[in-house]
This record gives sequence, C-alpha cells and structure tokens, in this order.
Amino acid sequence: MPQNQIPAAMDRHLDVLHCHADGGLLLGASCLTGRFWLGSLWYYQTAENAPDVDRCTAGVQLEAGVGDAKWIDNTHVLVGLDTGGIAVWNLEDDFRTFVLSHAAVGHDGVVTSISVTCDKTKAASSSHDRCIKLWDLSNTVQFYTTQAHSDIVYSIDCHPNESDLFVSCSQDGRILVWDRRKVKPASILNKSPLQYTPTCVKWKPDNPYKLAVGSESGQVVILDTRAGVDNSYLNITPHKRLVNNLQFCPNKPSLLASVSEDCKVVVCTTENETIKVIYSNTTHRDFVRGVTWSTESQLYTCAWDSKILLHDITKQTATFMGESSSCKLEVNGDIADHQVENGSGDVGTDVDKSKLDQCKLSYSQAVKSQPEMSAEG
Repeated sequence: MPQNQIPAAMDRHLDVLHCHADGGLLLGASCLTGRFWLGSLWYYQTAENAPDVDRCTAGVQLEAGVGDAKWIDNTHVLVGLDTGGIAVWNLEDDFRTFVLSHAAVGHDGVVTSISVTCDKTKAASSSHDRCIKLWDLSNTVQFYTTQAHSDIVYSIDCHPNESDLFVSCSQDGRILVWDRRKVKPASILNKSPLQYTPTCVKWKPDNPYKLAVGSESGQVVILDTRAGVDNSYLNITPHKRLVNNLQFCPNKPSLLASVSEDCKVVVCTTENETIKVIYSNTTHRDFVRGVTWSTESQLYTCAWDSKILLHDITKQTATFMGESSSCKLEVNGDIADHQVENGSGDVGTDVDKSKLDQCKLSYSQAVKSQPEMSAEG
C-alpha cells in the first residue's frame, strides 16, 4: 500500500479539523492557487503543535484539494477530494505513518461533504455534481446513488443513532431528510424560519428529531423533523456571511459552534428551548472553515489564513496555536479588549483598534463589493 512522505510545507488553506479521542488533532489543508490544486492530510499527537510541520506526528501529500475528512475510527480517516474521489487512510506505526487503504472515484465534481454512519461501516458523500452517494467503507465500493437535488449539494450528515437516516442541503434551497428503509426515501423538510439557501446541516447528538442548519445569509436555526412542530423560536443570525460549518459539543450538546466567511467563530447555547450567543470571536483574517470541540469549554478552529485557534469559552480567550498575538473579542455583539495567549501559555498585550483593522486588511480587501472595485478602476 502507498505510504506517506511528510510534505515539506503546510498548504495555505486550512479546511478540515477534527479532534481524536486521545486528544490528537487531524488537519486537512489545500493549496488552491496555481495551475494545480493539491492537498495534504496531517495528524498531531499533541494538538498544540498544529499547524507546525516540523512537529507533526504524521503527514501525507494528496493528489487533490481536501473537500472534507472524517474519522472512521481511532486509526482510519475518510477523505473527500475535489477530484470527486474518496480515500480511506490508515494511521500506522503508532500514528506516525499514513497508509492508503482504499480509494475510489465516484463523483463528477468536487466532494463537498462526507459523513460516516453510526455503525462505522458506510459513509455518505455529496458533491457539486448534485449527487449523493453511499459507500461501503470496507472496500470503498459505491452501492447507492441518487440525484434528488437540482443544484450543488453543500452538506450531508448521517444520523447519530440510525444508520439508514441522513440529511442533506443544497443550492436549490431544499433540505432533504433521507430514510433508505422507505420506498420513497427523500422527504422535503419545512425549513421555516430559514430565509435563504441552506449551506450546512448537523444532527443534534442528544435528540433524534432535531438538527441545526446554517444559511448563506449567516442565519442559524434548529429544526425539528417532525411535522407540525413550531421551529420559529430557535432562530438566530450570528453571522453576516455564509455559514461554513456547524458542530454540536459532544460532551454538552446544548452548545453549538458555527464558523463563517465573515471570519467569525460563534458559540450558541440552546438550553431551555432558546438560542443565544455566549461567545463570539473575530480573530481569523480569512474564511473560517473547520471547527472541532476539544472539551465542553474549549474548541479549535482553522481558516484560510493558515491559522489554528484554540477558543476557551469560560475564559473568553482565543489562542493562536504556537504563536504570540492579541485580538479583540466580541461577546454578544460588543467589542472588548481581551488578551490572547500564545502556544506556551504566555499572555500577549491588548491591541488598539488600528492594529485590529490592519489584521483584517486582507479579508476586507477580498470581500469588496463590485461597485467599490469598479470605482477604483
């Protein structure tokens, strides 16, 4: 089987982040510039070492950009690529070597999302080709294909308790709940009060009927899949741009983290049938793509600014992994001075607003509106 040779450098665009059961960190990155789009997969036994290449436990160069990646079990990783293929990589030699177990090409477009079923034997994938495919993970053989959506399928998530259930959302504006035990497996979910196109979906771990949905407008809602249930009160708009990812806290499912193209990381609480923001941070300088919970009070995020941040909900701090910096922390919409620690635990000094604006320069230039760009000629 092909084995890894650790890449010489980290790809710029950090897309995927997942904690290991033993505290390690899985990182997926892509290089989306130049003639060829490449990707890489990394594992850090000590999460605080990420994204330092010299301190990684294992790494491997991939043939294409990383669309998504998920743990199958403690040693196997499922990866979706922008070539339309999927691959299963195994961590061997005490997590020091990536070995390719199986690979297959099934989609005719970028793989946007993958999800592993609760029994760990199958996986679902979605793509730009509007298709949803199911795979046998023992040999990456495709055994089910459907094209119920009429546009790009952005996100797919398998049910936490039922291996035949999953949910998908698409650029066509629809959210579909799937049950493969039925003659007609797909049913359209009433997405009200969601106002715009859904971009990501995630089942709530402690409730078999509820799921979270993020939209292109920055809205986040909690929907109940049962007919006739009022969803209007679990509705919030913590972001100003498209929501890229949602993650419930495994140890405390009432906490929901969301990341967005507005460079913001937000944590909401859904206790007592309400939803409200308890943490908000805008330290990242580019689109935030990956988020994963470490404990019920800490989570990691990664972004296209090549940075990984450790967020502490209790202390209301954000820490650059392995670096020394400072940031402004936004809590419930208010900007306040807060200290940011470096990877060794030292505390940096506060920065003024002019320095914060400089930190945001690359993002603000990237998202200029068309009239602004035209005015500059």
